[in-house]
Amino acid sequence: MSKTRQIRITGKMIFPNNTNNLLNNSWIAGILCCTFALNQKYYPKHGVMKRVFLFGAMVLFGVGTFGQGMTAIDLQVTSNPIIANLDSLTYLLHQNGFMKNAQYLGQPELDFNEAGDLPNYDGKLIQQRMNALGSEIPMEYNRHVKGFIDLYGIKKKELTSRIMGLSDYYFPIFEEIMDRNQLPLELKYLAVVESALNPKATSWAGASGLWQFIYSTGVRYGLNINSYVDERRDVYKSTEAACQYFKDSYALYGDWLLVIASYNCGPGNVNKAIRRSGGKKTFWEIQQYLPKETRGYVPAFIAVAYLMNYAAEHGIQAADADFYKVVESVEVTTLMSFEQLAGALKISTESLYDLNPHYTKEMVPDLSQGMTLYLPYAQAMMYAAYRDSIQKMPLYDAEGKAYRLDLSTEKVRHKVQRGESLRSIAKKYNVSTGDIKEWNIIRGSRVYPGRYLTVHIDKKERVYLETPEAPGAPVMAQVKAPTKQSCEVFYQVKSGDTLYSIANLYSGTSVELLRKLNKLGPNDLLVPGMVIKVQDGTT
Repeated sequence: MSKTRQIRITGKMIFPNNTNNLLNNSWIAGILCCTFALNQKYYPKHGVMKRVFLFGAMVLFGVGTFGQGMTAIDLQVTSNPIIANLDSLTYLLHQNGFMKNAQYLGQPELDFNEAGDLPNYDGKLIQQRMNALGSEIPMEYNRHVKGFIDLYGIKKKELTSRIMGLSDYYFPIFEEIMDRNQLPLELKYLAVVESALNPKATSWAGASGLWQFIYSTGVRYGLNINSYVDERRDVYKSTEAACQYFKDSYALYGDWLLVIASYNCGPGNVNKAIRRSGGKKTFWEIQQYLPKETRGYVPAFIAVAYLMNYAAEHGIQAADADFYKVVESVEVTTLMSFEQLAGALKISTESLYDLNPHYTKEMVPDLSQGMTLYLPYAQAMMYAAYRDSIQKMPLYDAEGKAYRLDLSTEKVRHKVQRGESLRSIAKKYNVSTGDIKEWNIIRGSRVYPGRYLTVHIDKKERVYLETPEAPGAPVMAQVKAPTKQSCEVFYQVKSGDTLYSIANLYSGTSVELLRKLNKLGPNDLLVPGMVIKVQDGTT
């Protein structure tokens, strides 16, 4: 084959650039011949039409065979759905707030040159490097794996660089949980293939989170999914669920590559492939009998595992990621919005959402059990000390006016219209289908026109208050005695502040009162940015 010919993905076919027009015209000619011949079947005098039909069929068959035989890289890579998934994840990566200047990376056309573009790596060297990883998961270098090394290491090099930056935050979490579950740590690389380490990623099939659980599997493994919470997007809880899946699957197959294949296509498809292969029990022996995407899924995993350990050898550097080094979890037992938390803890709502993407409405619900919230260390300590006061603290708008959030739930009756479904109704009111079914005791998945459904809608209103100016205003404004309308007064701690210096700013306030109002012990320290109560309206 000429070295100048370039291979381009076109739908599900792969053709050289300089033959695209020829092939397209041949397809059209073949179709026209067949159509013309079939349209003449009622005219016996045109017996030649049979030959025209056969000629058209031969053209169609020949073009298809010609196109398939001209593949320069393995068809498993070029036509695999993983490529489309990567393009989608590249687009979504800008949503991850940990990335500095994370912009849309574009979706470059997948042009694979037959020679010159893709380095011809020494296969023996790559296999030696894979062996040196010392993984319990067998890693074999072959043409399938090479295709994905080229994909992640060259065609998607910028995406891989950003994934490496994010891995500094996510991988330690994965490793701690996997080590506790006595699983191979290399399984963490599956999250790269699944979501490109984006906990907000959602597939066309409804799979969500770092580990891309579909709804039914997430619920089966104990993840809470409703209108407020989607724990498939909780970094810690979804990883625990993934580990349980890995353990269950390994107990069934006893082979880690089959476990990985099962994670992609389900145990039913793996079992079917084993039967069709005559009882073979390794991935490479049953690969051809697996669904198309799964045939490339395991090679993609091996390629990612290799590149994440040998990125420097392929000229890939980790992108800068802006995330908190130490994150702690706290328990929230009352309804609280991210807006309230951000105002009280001096953190942006964007940062709260990046750390807690499982709260889909940017609100921690008031459920029967306490809810987990992940915060940077300083904010976690502030919350632990002042959790009882946060909900009462005033918030401030852009003009410095104080307000509080009035959170409530409104009950709405919805009459089902023709053409509506549970999913469309849930989308209209920004709730989950599961909640609608629970509120209305619906067992199936269908609703009929004319039925009335009860839907609970969350409402969030600002109620403006007459209070002192926003934190950060001049000290003189904070020294003024509070009016009766202001009731409670709060103060934001600055560098160098002590309880004694703060008490002297407010008439009738003492160190002992500050300790009592804020439940501070003799060894508790003030942290700059902390918000404390200085008067409760009764002093």
